[in-house]
Amino acid sequence: MTGDDDDDVPIRVDFRDPATARAWIEDTRIKRPYRPRFFAAFCAALSSRSRLRILELGSGPGQLAAEILGRCDVHTYVALDVSPAMHELAAGHLGDLAARVNFVTRDFREPAWPADLGTFEAIVTLQAAHETRHKRHLVPLLERARTLLTPGGILLYADHYLTPETRLPALAPAREDQGLALERAGYVAIERRHDEGNMALWCGTNPVAMGPGR
Repeated sequence: MTGDDDDDVPIRVDFRDPATARAWIEDTRIKRPYRPRFFAAFCAALSSRSRLRILELGSGPGQLAAEILGRCDVHTYVALDVSPAMHELAAGHLGDLAARVNFVTRDFREPAWPADLGTFEAIVTLQAAHETRHKRHLVPLLERARTLLTPGGILLYADHYLTPETRLPALAPAREDQGLALERAGYVAIERRHDEGNMALWCGTNPVAMGPGR
């Protein structure tokens, strides 16, 4: 899980700038045409659960939130992002669904980001975990997320993995290291749910504590 460079990768794109945020949406639509299939895979993983309390990390322009709110049984949806501009774009994209979302402006690179958020049956994150700016920060991020999950709750984590074409290898774990990061963070029943475009969706479960003598 160590990178070629131990230094964090500098932030090159300021998503807090509205013009930059809008440009990222269009650029991603063109470069990542497979994202709708990831949206579907997230929804499939959540479809058997009811009245879900969901937290999305790095919620961005609300595309994943729209799919989940439209296709799954959601009681509460918290969208956490560092960028107010992204939240504004998300609210516009979600339309009437925005009334069902609690938008939280917070930086998940900060150790205290989980404070006072409550508990959730599911935490989802798509193409955002690399914004910790080094893959060595992935396990701590996943560990902190697990503190917010109910016993038996799930984390759905999707991000790019290392390939020979990766321009910033310090941001991208090897594909097998993505699953290993979940294991090191304490998740069980780890499985890869979708894999396309040098990106994988992983599911990990927060263990259910066993009672005395069991």
